[in-house]
Amino acid sequence: MLMRILLILSIAVMFSGCVNKQMLKEQVAEAIRANPQLVLDAMRERKMDMLVILEQGISEREKIKREAKLEAELENAFKPRIQAERVMLGNPDAPVTIVEYSDFLCPYCSKGASVVSELATKQPDKYRVVFKHLPMHKKSRELALIFEALAMFDKGKSHKFHDLVFSRQRALYEDKSGAVLDRIIKETGVGNEQLQKYLGSGQVQQYLQDDAKEAAEFMINGTPTFLINGVAVRGFLPKERFEAKVDLILEKSAGNAVTQAQEGEICEDCLNRI
Repeated sequence: MLMRILLILSIAVMFSGCVNKQMLKEQVAEAIRANPQLVLDAMRERKMDMLVILEQGISEREKIKREAKLEAELENAFKPRIQAERVMLGNPDAPVTIVEYSDFLCPYCSKGASVVSELATKQPDKYRVVFKHLPMHKKSRELALIFEALAMFDKGKSHKFHDLVFSRQRALYEDKSGAVLDRIIKETGVGNEQLQKYLGSGQVQQYLQDDAKEAAEFMINGTPTFLINGVAVRGFLPKERFEAKVDLILEKSAGNAVTQAQEGEICEDCLNRI
């Protein structure tokens, strides 16, 4: 019925010089007000079409919200503290700085660390990755302290520890004796005396305190979280999507209009996901 009314009004427009588009709009609106059931009947007849239109509208609304959010973050980018003595990969002068807040027992952190490490290793002139900590549990805090102690002795050994720990997350979590961790430390090539010397350093504790304070200031409460040139990416993204996000931020920074990628998988209670 509604389609019939619209068809009649459209024909009226074609054959009458006195009816303009505004008049047609008013007539259609009046017909709908007088017969609202017509709209419902039409919607029932074209349920699938209406669903497609609804989904398109929701998608467009979310796109606009994401773009507005990214614009706001670019204008007010976070400014994490970058210390030359902290562990990092890539070129210090690279155009893209990724600050990674991570938990050694977070499975998504393991995936995320693999992605950013590969980017910085294969494209060192584009990426610099700075590793920071946001341990959610006592055991992951212990691992973070060891990582920083090793870094004070030899950053290469801390990188090796980083990779070994992430590759053996489940074994570390399930091991109650500490044997798995002992084997990992031994594989890094550092003696226990050397490790204990640096592990007792106040600086190691200070790094973790500073990281936690900074994360709180930036309202970061889940891992992994990455700051790409100060713009937060919360959660793990596969390599292709992560690179797309980087390019998006670079393009947006240059003033080009592009669509924001979605957020990734994130842990707020990582031990329940291992």
